Amino acid sequence: MKLNKIALALVAVAAAPLAANAGVTISPLLLGYHYTDEAHDEQREILRTGKNLQNNTDREGNPNGGVAKESSLYTGAALGIELTPSTQFQVEYGVSNANGEASEDSAESGANRFDVEQTMISGNFLIGTEEFTGYTDSAFKPYVLVGAGQSKIEVENQETYISDVTGEEISAGTEVSSSKDTIGNLGLGAMYRINDALSLRGEARAIHNFDNNWWEGMALAGLEVVLGGHLSPTVAVPPQVEPEVSVPPVVVVEQDVDSDGDGVPDSIDECPGTPMNVVVDERGCPVAVDITDELKMELRVFFDNDKSAIKDQYKTEIAKVAEKMREYPNSSARVEGHASKTGPSARYNQRLSEARAVAVKSMLTNEFGIAPNRLSTVGYGYDRPIAPNDTEEGRAMNRRVYAIITGDKTMTVEQTKDMVIQ
Repeated sequence: MKLNKIALALVAVAAAPLAANAGVTISPLLLGYHYTDEAHDEQREILRTGKNLQNNTDREGNPNGGVAKESSLYTGAALGIELTPSTQFQVEYGVSNANGEASEDSAESGANRFDVEQTMISGNFLIGTEEFTGYTDSAFKPYVLVGAGQSKIEVENQETYISDVTGEEISAGTEVSSSKDTIGNLGLGAMYRINDALSLRGEARAIHNFDNNWWEGMALAGLEVVLGGHLSPTVAVPPQVEPEVSVPPVVVVEQDVDSDGDGVPDSIDECPGTPMNVVVDERGCPVAVDITDELKMELRVFFDNDKSAIKDQYKTEIAKVAEKMREYPNSSARVEGHASKTGPSARYNQRLSEARAVAVKSMLTNEFGIAPNRLSTVGYGYDRPIAPNDTEEGRAMNRRVYAIITGDKTMTVEQTKDMVIQ
């Protein structure tokens, strides 16, 4: 196995712009079994070596000078980005090395043997079934894989031989045949989320070579790492229903003294001395009532151009939001990211706005302990400016995160006569 190519792939993964953006995925090592036996006849037709090899015959028994790649270990790596909370797009690079045989019985007959290396690079969509069934809290996340890419097969001989085509001597270690083809991928797999950053991955895949019309198969497994946490589905907060409080009737005995003026005669008043403004029950005792205190606050964080890092001056404001959310345990926040109309493309600004929103969410979660399911993020790119984008001052205003925090808490207090109960 040529580890240098795998190392190059891993370096490419590590060098990508992964500045703590949520939804960026890395599969640093994918291991699998690459099955090619069903393609042997077609491969011998394509991978010619310039020699009629011993016992290497076609279906009619005629020598054809072709080589077939044996099934072997597959090693690869992948870099992806989440498009939705359950679907992502990945770029995958992998290599499989194996012996190449001139015919099925060549090992026994002493015919020429070959080293065959196959490299594949492809772009694949991993479409989660939750896109169709709805999001759940289950750690098991099935998906369907659909993609396409390029496969390159290179054949080197292990033994020196004389070419029947040119008559020259072909020394061992010489590339004698190759094929570069378009491939399509179709598979089924599943992720098992260990936590919000790590998942185990398993997959079975069919690979079709469009240029030469043969099929290959693959079964693989690996570990997937998510930077900044998975994208969160937007959860609607149900409206709060406030309790109804009924005041029981007060029984008053005629010509009886009511010393505290609460409407209950002293002869049956079990709580004498009640303040005048307090509502009492039939025993003359204060009526307790649950009241709801609502929370609604806003947060604004502004960013430097082309940055998603939070500046120190805004950490105090984010800390205040976290303190309020702890005070109101059922509160939630919608974090909206925005960008100015600069940069290479609208898609770039869209991802930048999402990264800014996720940066605020990550600080609330990682530094202040707010549960991730209480925070939702959304990016609007430069579609919702609050100032003109044709001045530096206006662009600085538009590079922002705007968060709305809402919630309530219920407290039990003594009901007063001037208190409005809905």
